Amino acid sequence: MRPEPASRTEQLVLLLTQNQEPLFRYIFSLVPCEADARDILQETSLALYRKFDQYDPSRPFLPWAYRFAYLQLQKHREKSARSPLLFGEELIHLLALEREQMETELNQRLQFLDHCLNKLTQQDKELVTSRYAMRESVEDMMRRFAMSRRTLFRNLELLRQRLHDCVTRQIQSEVLS
Repeated sequence: MRPEPASRTEQLVLLLTQNQEPLFRYIFSLVPCEADARDILQETSLALYRKFDQYDPSRPFLPWAYRFAYLQLQKHREKSARSPLLFGEELIHLLALEREQMETELNQRLQFLDHCLNKLTQQDKELVTSRYAMRESVEDMMRRFAMSRRTLFRNLELLRQRLHDCVTRQIQSEVLS
């Protein structure tokens, strides 16, 4: 027996909320532009809403949602066929397959990255967050952190390297244990 429509809608909203970040990361890994990825995410959400009565709750939601995202990506490609930045259809298909196969590893890397970010000083964490999570402009960051452009970029590069090394060590220690 299927739940009432309101509870199905609530279930979809809950699933979309819980899985919005991984769904966006999947889409953004297949298109070169963040704005396009956000548009495709919205279209995917609408498609999922329209077809949610076909969802089998005994199966994982995310792989089901990825198929819709892939279809929306194809529709986006057809609309933007003249854009020189588009990947070929075969390449996108290969990237999508590889991305799905790497889901567990990518999630693990994100967890390790969170752990490594927590090891940074407060100012270093603010630098990384301002630039990459908040997408603050370089000019605003230069004023806020009282740094020259060169110093800011050097610090960000050093922090990226430290985070990369930290995540790599975490992965290696996980493999060894």
